[in-house]
Amino acid sequence: MEQTVLKSKHSLTIRDLTTVTGVKSVVSLGEKEVRLALEEKTLTLVGRAFSAEHLSLEEGTLVLSGEVESLRYGTKTEAKGFLKRLLK
Repeated sequence: MEQTVLKSKHSLTIRDLTTVTGVKSVVSLGEKEVRLALEEKTLTLVGRAFSAEHLSLEEGTLVLSGEVESLRYGTKTEAKGFLKRLLK
């Protein structure tokens, strides 16, 4: 199964490995959830056994292994709120 979602500043490809482009920063990376800051939004991937295979913030690319079960786009303020809670 291959799915590609193209938006103005990023792309998401789900195959054996999941590739996300347009990544500005990694907000959190865990085995079950990955949160990414994109240009104007956040992207949350939920699944199993996530592991970063390759990360280049200069290129804006993240390659993940693991199984994606769902994804959600959010606003930048959601990422900032998460970081504020984390740093309290």
